[in-house]
Amino acid sequence: MIKRTLHWTAAGCLMLGLAGATWAQQGGLSTSTSNVPVLSSGQMPSATPTANTELANTYRLGVTAGAHFDDNAVVRATPRQWDVGYMIFPLIEFTETRSRLDWMVSYSPGVDISQNLLYRNQFTQRFDGKVSWLVSPHGLLTAQEYYLVSTNPFAQLGGGASSPGPTISPNQGLFIPNIRRTSTLTNALYSYRVTEHSSFGIGGNFLLSKFDNTPRKGPTTALINSQRVSAEAYYNHQFSAREALGFQYGVQVLRFPRFDARTTTHTILVFDQVTISPRSTFTIYGGPEYADTFNQVVLNLGFFVLTIPVKAQQWSGAGGVIYNWTGDRFGISLDFQRGVSDGGGLVGAVELNSGRAKLSWRLSRRWTLGTSLEGSSNTLLATQNNQELLAYSARAELSQQITQNLSMNWSYGRLNQTGGFANFPIGNHDFASATLTYSLLRPIGR
Repeated sequence: MIKRTLHWTAAGCLMLGLAGATWAQQGGLSTSTSNVPVLSSGQMPSATPTANTELANTYRLGVTAGAHFDDNAVVRATPRQWDVGYMIFPLIEFTETRSRLDWMVSYSPGVDISQNLLYRNQFTQRFDGKVSWLVSPHGLLTAQEYYLVSTNPFAQLGGGASSPGPTISPNQGLFIPNIRRTSTLTNALYSYRVTEHSSFGIGGNFLLSKFDNTPRKGPTTALINSQRVSAEAYYNHQFSAREALGFQYGVQVLRFPRFDARTTTHTILVFDQVTISPRSTFTIYGGPEYADTFNQVVLNLGFFVLTIPVKAQQWSGAGGVIYNWTGDRFGISLDFQRGVSDGGGLVGAVELNSGRAKLSWRLSRRWTLGTSLEGSSNTLLATQNNQELLAYSARAELSQQITQNLSMNWSYGRLNQTGGFANFPIGNHDFASATLTYSLLRPIGR
């Protein structure tokens, strides 16, 4: 019943967008600048330096080829087994900006081949789509679609100039090598400016996560698929030129269909968004969260999945901070979040504490350096054993623009996990890759 209600809520966003076309008044929104708060927008602020920003109204055709190395490619293997994967990814992308409509579509299919045959050679895909439609001078409808099929532990939904925001993104802090995962995320938000300084909005989200079995060599174990339907509503008031306060109510249903396990949460958040300068913003949010859990699922990687019958209700705190600064040659994005999330394929619902730091630095006209740090703590929800998994990673990426159409990219990442759920093996991974990209960027209509 709740799931059906949330689906109707998401559909209602679209209906409100159509109705808003008849509400034209003076002094409204725009597709590029609006008073939609960062927390409710569904997107993280971009950390891309403005000098790296590409032209709008273009299409891109390209192909990327390369290899990646993992020094610990098989779960439970003794001694550790390394592997090299070879990949090739074509790309097609369209971006267009108009007075009332902005949209972007990007699709990249590809092939990933294992040298040591430790996992299946596979077809991988990435799709990103975004649209902002100024329905009326006061009504803005935005929608996003992310789709990812990959075995790369660093591959995340979005992955481009922006990524899903903290209140709608999946649990991306767990690292399991060489397991193909499929993730789909749909987000829609309709916002309406009531007065010059006040706005409200309503949105809906759908997230689906599926996993293949562990690698073909050695013991195999099925991971836990999950789906999440959620909706939120917010009200925002700008008290000064630099500060806005508001509140947001959200409801989500986490389901793990194979075991008929589910967790329903209700969250009330109060947020304060400060525009520190034209280049940076800071958002802090927090509030109570209520979780109703039925059948807590625990995954034991020692050959079977265990379902613990649990019916529990509990209150906890949710919240976080978001900061970004974007200069001509340097950009940084920082965020921390706490709340109930899926277990990333290992367990059912968890209490997730996670933080990320992303930096991008344009060293010269041809060289760009990017770094990221991530850490997370996952604790089983509605149980008394307090089992916890800690995961953290660090990554550095160096890019060179060799010619106008040809670029080279090198990256190195370190993954580490401690603690664990049941018999989940802890350990670390060194992950490195090198790719060569050839692309053509052309204006649309020429």
